[in-house]
Amino acid sequence: MPISKFFSKTAAKLLEGIFNASGADIRIHNRDNIPDQSALYVINHFTRIETTFLPYILYKHTGKLALSLADHSFFGGTFGKIMEKLGGVSTKDPERNKILIRALLKGDMSVIIFPEGQMLKDKKLIEKGKYMVYNTGIRRPPHTGAARLALQTQFYREKIRLLHENNKTEDITELLKFFDLKKEDLNDILKNSTIIIPANVTYFPIRAKNNAINKLAGKFLKKIPERLEEELQVEGTMLVEGVSIDINFGKPILVKDYINKSKNAVKMISASRLFTDFKELNSALPLRKISVDLMHKYMDSIYEMTTINHDHIFSYILIMSPRNKIRETVFKNKVFLAIEEIKKRKPLYCNPLMMKNQFHMLTDDEYKIYDSFIDAAKSDQLIEIKDGYIIKNKKRFNKQYKFHTIRKDNIVEVIKNEIEPLKGILKTMRKIMLRPPFLDRRRIRKMFIELDNNMFKQDYKKYAIPEESKPMNIGRPFMLKRSKKRGVILIHGYLAAPEEIRILADFLAGNGYTVYGARLRGHGTSPEDLAKREWIDWYHSVNRAYIIMENSVKEFAIIGFSTGAGLALLQASNKGNKFKCVVSINAPLHLQNITSHFTSAVAAWNKLLKKINLEKGKFEYVTNTPENPHINYFRNPLSGVNELGKLMNIVEDNLNKIEIPALIIQGSNDPVVNPVSGPEIFDKIGTEEKELHRIYSNRHGIVRGDEAEKVSQVILNFLNNRFF
Repeated sequence: MPISKFFSKTAAKLLEGIFNASGADIRIHNRDNIPDQSALYVINHFTRIETTFLPYILYKHTGKLALSLADHSFFGGTFGKIMEKLGGVSTKDPERNKILIRALLKGDMSVIIFPEGQMLKDKKLIEKGKYMVYNTGIRRPPHTGAARLALQTQFYREKIRLLHENNKTEDITELLKFFDLKKEDLNDILKNSTIIIPANVTYFPIRAKNNAINKLAGKFLKKIPERLEEELQVEGTMLVEGVSIDINFGKPILVKDYINKSKNAVKMISASRLFTDFKELNSALPLRKISVDLMHKYMDSIYEMTTINHDHIFSYILIMSPRNKIRETVFKNKVFLAIEEIKKRKPLYCNPLMMKNQFHMLTDDEYKIYDSFIDAAKSDQLIEIKDGYIIKNKKRFNKQYKFHTIRKDNIVEVIKNEIEPLKGILKTMRKIMLRPPFLDRRRIRKMFIELDNNMFKQDYKKYAIPEESKPMNIGRPFMLKRSKKRGVILIHGYLAAPEEIRILADFLAGNGYTVYGARLRGHGTSPEDLAKREWIDWYHSVNRAYIIMENSVKEFAIIGFSTGAGLALLQASNKGNKFKCVVSINAPLHLQNITSHFTSAVAAWNKLLKKINLEKGKFEYVTNTPENPHINYFRNPLSGVNELGKLMNIVEDNLNKIEIPALIIQGSNDPVVNPVSGPEIFDKIGTEEKELHRIYSNRHGIVRGDEAEKVSQVILNFLNNRFF
């Protein structure tokens, strides 16, 4: 039955529609490697999806339909007829070689072959350094069928070309008849060359769980076979929940370069025999060694294009860790460093999420990719999480799983297997695995201290204003090392700089605490810098401080003044018991200045004026009269006040999530922050272990000046009661 263009396009469009509805992200890479002519595509095979979807991808980019070599079990009855209409060719079709070679010679259709020979469910491809795949209960080297088919195609092409050059019209006619070709096809046969295009398909994430598709199947089938149930759970989840699909096309492999290596093949091309019997050709054409070489060439290419993703790194580090009990922070440190090292390697195929900033891996905020992997591992009963440790289940990791259910029983093993062919990647990760955790901590601490300082230097260089900006020592973040056991993150306020909390920092350091004084982006430079920042930039500044402290001491608290207090409270609500306790000093839940109530409207007005290029009427800054003129800005960008308002709204909504000990300090007559802020925060905060302390003062900046000593002592007493 001939392939149906309408049927193929309709089926593939239906599948693409399902992917689109699920939110799947399908990315094609190296489109330039897809030739205009027909080609033999060799592609890794992990799901049934590829059988229908990949022919559509090729049609979309080349305008040519594709034949796919498929297992004979799919053929027979109505389903077999559908497979044929979709371009399927049975492995047991006696005419299969003739059909496939004809398509490649004529050039009207491409051919797809999955060189592993079947779906590689366990993704296990390497054994003792060699390619080995599972098949009917044993592991064997991959078949060379695709290589032999390509070599035979090129053999006939070269033979027809030589016959044409020697005007052997009758012989050409006989060969064309053998392949059901016409004289009009001769030009395409001679013009083109046989090429192999390796391609790799990588899915992320791969999860096996109940979904709408397998639940629906359960309603119609009383008992679902184990193999079908596994496929519905894995591939159904991909279709229903969405999956990232990276399709990488490798550089074309010219088959004539391989056929010309064989003196016997070249000799046979010149011989008078036409070899219109494939058995005769197979016995006479000594292609075993060449086909093995060619097979290794395209297999290397296919698996070198595996798109690395987070799950690969998680799986490798989890399985290869020599210990059954791994601290989560140690695990995340190694994942972070592995990703940073891997991104340096080129050429390399990485999921876009891998190429983004990976700092969130270390901040312990909600991180869905990590949580998704951990949940999958827990679901398979491979691990449990207890007291901040990942505990591996030895029995589950050492168990031998069935090939057709391993994706459901141990997805971690499957994902780890996928990157085994990537020797360079494995070498990088082995090095990281062998490195003691304290060296990872030292490296990360140094990396982020340097990052923070470099950010400040770059911002200062770009935005500092002569005669207005303060000296660099005022705005530079700082670290005071005193203890490896306990530490404190200190966060300054709005319009200020790290120097603002220096007195408190020195006091706490003098009492045995390691202190990191964070700098919020936009501060310590100029108001123009601050005007360009959003509250999330300030939050990320504190995240960097968190990473530094996490890798410096055993336990630590977070303390903030004014806007820094709002950020400290938000950190505590998001990170939970990662902090020993939280201290809020004059957090601006409500401001005294009426200007704050209309900054949102002013910011929107300024944005509109900027859009239409009108400077007149813009109201961007208001004058600020600071308590500490050697530290604070004299101009306050209204966009910054607007961001402060957004921040505090989010803080207020999340106060009930704070469950760690909290100290709320509020100045009695604060001229900047409405004094009702402190008691309101105290009432809304979730923890029962909390204290509210009022400082009698007519000033906002109580971390400096006459009140500083009292504030510092109150904080020290609170900290000592928690750390000792």
